[in-house]
Amino acid sequence: MSPAIYDRLEIPLVTFADGDVWSRAMVRLHEARGGVDLILEALKVMSDGSIALAEQPEIAAGQAVAKTEAPRGELFYFVRTNGTEFRERVKWRVPSFQNWDALRFMLRGARLDDIAVIVNSIDPCVSCTER
Repeated sequence: MSPAIYDRLEIPLVTFADGDVWSRAMVRLHEARGGVDLILEALKVMSDGSIALAEQPEIAAGQAVAKTEAPRGELFYFVRTNGTEFRERVKWRVPSFQNWDALRFMLRGARLDDIAVIVNSIDPCVSCTER
């Protein structure tokens, strides 16, 4: 059995149909509140014991791609190894990178005083984008 407890947690899906700035802000608000509840639930369900691996696994030569859902969208990783402790290539793409491009559509026809709210609605992570 996996030590992960994800299958024992009820993770709510938060959506709003409109997709406008208000809806995106409300999704984030509900996710933040739900995140606190999820942490409290996880602490109740987790068993006692170590939370770290005893030793690092050996990584064989090859390459792998991993994608996962992150708070701002899809998070993408690529890694290529050569069987040594040094990686040949590591690349990742954070959701904020794609979200910046979407702003050109969101800002079309917007009033100047709405720009800050619209940009904030994608919850940009500037430092993630600049990796």
